[in-house]
Amino acid sequence: MKLIILGSKSDIAIELAKLFRADDWFVSGWSRGENLLLTPWNLIIIALGRVAPVGKWMDNDPDEWDKCMESNLLLPVRLLRRLWHKREPNASVCFFAGSNPQKPMAGYSAYNAGKMALLKVVEQLDFETPDTKFFALGPGYVPTKIHRATLDAGWKNERIERGGGTPIAKIYDCLKWCLTQPKEVIGGRNICVSDMRPHLAHELEVHPNMLKLRRVE
Repeated sequence: MKLIILGSKSDIAIELAKLFRADDWFVSGWSRGENLLLTPWNLIIIALGRVAPVGKWMDNDPDEWDKCMESNLLLPVRLLRRLWHKREPNASVCFFAGSNPQKPMAGYSAYNAGKMALLKVVEQLDFETPDTKFFALGPGYVPTKIHRATLDAGWKNERIERGGGTPIAKIYDCLKWCLTQPKEVIGGRNICVSDMRPHLAHELEVHPNMLKLRRVE
C-alpha cells in the first residue's frame, strides 16, 4: 500500500510515517520547497497547517492572516488536485482538522476559520467523489512545533500551559480504524481521536449528520 504525506516534516507526520512503514506501507512525502512527485497512491494524509498569526484579528497583519487561510484551506486542495489522477482504486484522503476548531478561541481567527472551512470541503469532496473516501481527523492537542506561534506571540493558551497531549499511537490507531470503515460510515466526517468508543461505527451509520458541520435549530 502506498501513502503520500503532504506536510511530511510536521512532527505528527514524521511519527506517523514511522508507524506506517512498520506496517509495510510505502511512504513518500512532500513539504514546502520540494518538488511534488506524482506517484500512485492508496492514501494521502494532508498534515499541512499554520497557526500564525496569533492575536486579535484586528491587530493581525492582513497578509499573514491570508497566508494562514492559504496554508490550512487552499494549498491542501491545490496539491490534492495535482495528485488526483494517480489514485489507486478505493483510495482514501485524510485531512488533519486541527486540535479543536469547533469552538471560538480568542486569538486564532484565521486558523480556526481555515480549519472549519476545510471540514466543509472534506464533506463536499466526499459527496462529489463516489470512488474515493474523504474524512478529517482531529488529533486533539499534541505538543509540536506548530504551537511555537502561540508562544512567540506571548499569547495565553491554557491547553498549552496544561501540557500533556494525545499520544501519537492513539492518533495512529484512530486513523487505522477510519481506513477500515466503508465510505458510507466515515466519508465526509470529522473524526476526533477523543470520539473513539465501542459502537461508533454503528452510531455513524444510523446518524448521517453526526460529526459533520450542521446548523442546530
